[in-house]
Amino acid sequence: MYDQRVDTDRPNGPRPDALRANTAAAAAPAPERTRLDPRQEKTLARLGAAVLALAADRPITEVTVSGLASAAGVHRSTVYEYAASPAALLQRVLRAQLDELRAAYLVDVAPDDAATAISGVTRAVLQHLDEHDAVYRRGLGAEGAEAGLHAMLSDHFQGSIELLLAQHSVSVPAADELERRAIERYLADGIIGAIEVWLTRPGPRDVEALLALLERLAPPWWPSR
Repeated sequence: MYDQRVDTDRPNGPRPDALRANTAAAAAPAPERTRLDPRQEKTLARLGAAVLALAADRPITEVTVSGLASAAGVHRSTVYEYAASPAALLQRVLRAQLDELRAAYLVDVAPDDAATAISGVTRAVLQHLDEHDAVYRRGLGAEGAEAGLHAMLSDHFQGSIELLLAQHSVSVPAADELERRAIERYLADGIIGAIEVWLTRPGPRDVEALLALLERLAPPWWPSR
């Protein structure tokens, strides 16, 4: 599911078995995964693969529920069991893949390991974005506002920062709660802006070059290698 360039030797890096997790596992938010029976997992896998393929070929707003159901080989009503629309299903699939990376790298990170963990998860996320570049290039631009991928990515990055703060892996110079939230948004949306520009480059893209740039742009109080 993920590019095998992910560095599995870094602290809290993803296990090889996690990297081989199928689309069914990735497509469901963590609380729902335990409630899926084998039939539902197979259906979700087919829907996830279909929506990724369709979104790579055309804007997700042009994908109909009937077209998605046909591509996945399921009944139209089945789509609504997993998402309200093709765009919602696409967000669900991508968000779950990103959440797996967050869980693999950032949970229970000690302050001394924060810089390495942040670098590792950022590299893995960039590889994920590059793997699905056609989907993100359409979904992140001004024309892709209805796809909701910018908001989804912003929420993901902000959630990762909140996790690091909550478990005291990092600290930020915030005087109050509003300043903390402002810092989180500043970091999250700044990263997305750099990613949008990076995705305009023709492939193969240099993940390490963007990672180095993001580290140079980070505030001096943010953990860096």
